[in-house]
Amino acid sequence: MSIIHQKVVDDQGQPEAALVPWDVFVQIQHLLEDDEPLSDIEREALAQADQDRATGNTDAFVSLDDLKSELSD
Repeated sequence: MSIIHQKVVDDQGQPEAALVPWDVFVQIQHLLEDDEPLSDIEREALAQADQDRATGNTDAFVSLDDLKSELSD
């Protein structure tokens, strides 16, 4: 899904928010409502991934090409 949006930045030019068209917001909201609640393991994995991203630990992630290759096997 490609999301058309406008980026809102703070005084230093850092992204702070995104404005999306209402119909896109409603679609996203419906998609999220349909999801099952996250398990503790999924919550931990997401927290770790967020920490890895914030600290620049790129070794913790798989490239898109490697992922495509893995999924096609």
